[in-house]
Amino acid sequence: MPPPIARAARLRADLDRLADAVAAAGFNLASAGQQERRRRRDQLVTVLRSYLIPRLGEPDAPLLVVVAGPTGSGKSTIVNSIAEGEVSRPGPLRPTTRQPVVWCHRRHAERYSRIGSVECKVVGDDHPLLEDLTIVDTPDIDSYVAEHRAMTVEILHHADVVVFLTSAQRYADAVPWEVLGGIDRRGSEILYVLNRLSRRASGAVSDYAALLRRHGLAAGPGDPAVIPVQEQRVRGEAAALPAKAVSRLTDALRDIARRRVDVMSDITSRAVAHCVDEAEAVAAGVLAQHEERLRLEAVVDRVYEDAFDELTSELDGGSLIRTEVIERWAERVGTGDVARWIKGSASWLKNVADRLSGQPAAEVGRIEREARRELADAVTVRLERAARAVGTAWEVDDAGRALLTPDLRAAGGDVSDDTEAVIDRWLASLAALVEAEGPRRLRAARVASTGVNAAAVATILAVFSATGGLTGAEFGVAAGAAAAQQGILEHVLGQAAARSLAGSARDSFLDAVRQVFSAEKGRYRRVLEAASDPPRLADDVRAAAEAVAVSSEEFHAL
Repeated sequence: MPPPIARAARLRADLDRLADAVAAAGFNLASAGQQERRRRRDQLVTVLRSYLIPRLGEPDAPLLVVVAGPTGSGKSTIVNSIAEGEVSRPGPLRPTTRQPVVWCHRRHAERYSRIGSVECKVVGDDHPLLEDLTIVDTPDIDSYVAEHRAMTVEILHHADVVVFLTSAQRYADAVPWEVLGGIDRRGSEILYVLNRLSRRASGAVSDYAALLRRHGLAAGPGDPAVIPVQEQRVRGEAAALPAKAVSRLTDALRDIARRRVDVMSDITSRAVAHCVDEAEAVAAGVLAQHEERLRLEAVVDRVYEDAFDELTSELDGGSLIRTEVIERWAERVGTGDVARWIKGSASWLKNVADRLSGQPAAEVGRIEREARRELADAVTVRLERAARAVGTAWEVDDAGRALLTPDLRAAGGDVSDDTEAVIDRWLASLAALVEAEGPRRLRAARVASTGVNAAAVATILAVFSATGGLTGAEFGVAAGAAAAQQGILEHVLGQAAARSLAGSARDSFLDAVRQVFSAEKGRYRRVLEAASDPPRLADDVRAAAEAVAVSSEEFHAL
């Protein structure tokens, strides 16, 4: 008696959940092991959806016995011999069987017009063997017609029992071994038939058994599943062998038919155990792929962190844009003769401050735009360099090389605009800081709207020409143009406020630039995310497999 439907339904539901979890693994990251991971995923989903789930939904259906083998092994002749009449017409032309032929009981004929997606020719009969078995003759497994091979492989996915037929001349061929291995691992029962044995080929059976052992497919030379069929002349219009010639095979099939319920329970139990084991391999593959993704991400993080550290170091060392901007700024506000200020000319410094606060708005705007452009260039140059470094590093990695596209070998197309936008927002916040400090610390009455902007520009240049005074040492420890900018700020805002303002400006600048660096790194992260699977998928697969193991134990315990 079949197990109660409630337990069967639960097992099928758990198997369906496992199939969904496994199928969700894309394994699209082009690493060395991905092809094998995809193969295992696809085979596992096939076992679940093409065999286990539908099979458990029809527990009373006859066992599907698939006769398969290479070209010229005599499959159709063997099926006709078991049936004692013509089921599948043999012939000398190859391939002879071009479509699966199903020999089944008349009352089941409608069920087998299609197996999976394969259309079949159905031959209904009242043979007593067909009460519990349905036998399918398939096209050659090694046919030169790809469509024929594909049909046979798909039919095998649905098989409960496989009669693998080969001849004394073909049993060592390499083609069938991978297919046989998959069927055996899945748990299907396999009967190995060695056909067309001559009297001089007595050693072929033991040799064939040795090959089976080497491939992990048989217990030994005495294994009863290795069934010899002597070469004989076919008889009658059905082109069948005498019943005695196939008696051992017929007896084996009758025994399977007699034990149909137990055989099906054993097969499905082994198939479930196989699926649970394979699910663990899929989960491990998801985690291994994640490690490969993290390795590529680490390259990106390291390159961009190095670029950011370089920018920070040059900022703190006062060399980021000093030679490009500071002298032009000094000339425009009359601070070119820095030496006179260093000698202590207080009146000269006051004159500079007066010039600064009195600059026309247009002139200050031009200086601000120049500073902004030079600053944006300093950032984008490092981003371009970082993108090239990532491309070089990924090029030597299989997965990285497959993911690299021309746009990933360079900084993003919008990086210049994005950088300028970030710096504009930073400048706006900087002007707001100056304006906030001004009413409390103001020393020069003429610092109004234009003076605020000018002081903001002075802050920029102080930050980017500093030699240490803005990074924790005493604020006045600076030289050359840096000291001039700091002196201007002190004159306009006061020493304490200038120190606070410049420090805040430095920190907020680095925070703003880090946003651009993060956005650039995000391009690579998005590519990696799209090509790989989240590690939580491994947990989903394992949880589904564990549920299958529990429900299978309950189902098969009856």
